[in-house]
Amino acid sequence: MQTLLNVLVFLLILTGIIVIHELGHFVAAKFFKVYCGAFSIGMGPKIYGKKGKETEFQIRALPIGGFVSMAGEADQEDNEEFKDVPVERTLKGKKTYQKIIIMLAGVFMNFMLALVIMLSANLMGGQVNVNRCEVGTLVENGSATKYGFKKGDIVTNIECKQTGVSYAVASYEDLHSDMTKKALKIDSRNATLDITVRRGKDSIVIKAVSPYNEEQGRYVLGFMQVTRRMSVTEAFSYTFKELCEMSTAIFNALGQLIVNFASTIKQMSGPVGIYKVTSQVRESGSMTTLLYLVAMLSVNIGIFNLLPIPGLDGYQAILSLIEGIIHREVPVKVKYALQVLGLALVFGLMIAVTYQDLLRLFK
Repeated sequence: MQTLLNVLVFLLILTGIIVIHELGHFVAAKFFKVYCGAFSIGMGPKIYGKKGKETEFQIRALPIGGFVSMAGEADQEDNEEFKDVPVERTLKGKKTYQKIIIMLAGVFMNFMLALVIMLSANLMGGQVNVNRCEVGTLVENGSATKYGFKKGDIVTNIECKQTGVSYAVASYEDLHSDMTKKALKIDSRNATLDITVRRGKDSIVIKAVSPYNEEQGRYVLGFMQVTRRMSVTEAFSYTFKELCEMSTAIFNALGQLIVNFASTIKQMSGPVGIYKVTSQVRESGSMTTLLYLVAMLSVNIGIFNLLPIPGLDGYQAILSLIEGIIHREVPVKVKYALQVLGLALVFGLMIAVTYQDLLRLFK
C-alpha cells in the first residue's frame, strides 16, 4: 500500500509540474491568438476529450506529463487539423518577441509555481531562529543533554580549554562558526569547552566535551535553536532568497556537468532517484518538506528547459531570435535534424542519470 501511494504521489507531482509548465505555453499562445489544437494532461492514448471553442482538452492514459499542440510548430507541419489555419494564427505568423514569450512562458510558470509554494509554506509555518543562541530541543544522548543544558539556556560564550581560544556568542550562527577546528585552533576528535550560559537571572559555566562531526565540519553540542514564526516581510524575503539560492545551485550543477561530466553525473538524480526521495519525504509525513521538494523539482524542470538544446524551450527561443534577425525561417529539415539530435542528447543524459540512480539503489 505504501509503495502504491508513493508511486501515485510521485506521478501526481511530476505530472502536475509539467502540466503547469504546458499551461504557461498555452496561456501565452492564446493571449497572442495562436491556434491551439489540444491541451493534454498525460501522454499516450486519449481516454477523454472535451472540445472547447477551438482547443480540445484531453486526458490521456499515461500520467507522465502533458503537452500543447500549436499551429506552426515544426513537429505539427503534417497535422491535417492545422492545414486551413491562417498564417497569422500560427507561431510562424507571430512577431519574434511574441514567439519568445510563448516559448519561455512554461519556464516562467515553473518559477511561479515554486515561488507560490515556497511563499505559502513560509507564510503558514515558516520558522526563523531567534536573535540569540537559545537552547530549544535537546538531542537525545548529545553533549548538551549529557552535561546538563536545559531548554531556555542562552549560550553567551565558549572557551576551548586545549588552546585558550574564547569567543562571545550572540547567535546560533555564531556558535556554528566558532565551533570549527580552524576557529578553535585544534585538530582533535573532541573539544574540551567551558560554555557560559545565562539561565534565568544567573550566569553559569558548563564544562563539556564536544565531539567533532565530519559531516557538519564542526564540533557539536547536540541541541536545536529556539525558533519563532516568520513575519510576512521575512516570509517574502526568505522565499526570494531561497529561490535564488536554489536556482544558482542548479545552474552551477549544470555548469559542472559540462566541465566535469564523469564526476557530476554520479551526483545527479533521475526519475528513479527522484522517486526514492519523494517516497522518503512522503513517508516522513512532513508536508512542508514535500512542498519544498515540489518547488525544487519545478525549478529544476524550468531551468533544464532553458538549456539551448534542440527540442527544449531555450533552444526554441534562441531559434526564434535567430529567425527574427535573419528575417527568414530555418528550413524545416534542419529543424527536424537538430530536434532529433537534441532529443538523442536528452535521452542519453536521462539514461546515464538513471544508470547512476540504479547503482546507488542496489549498493
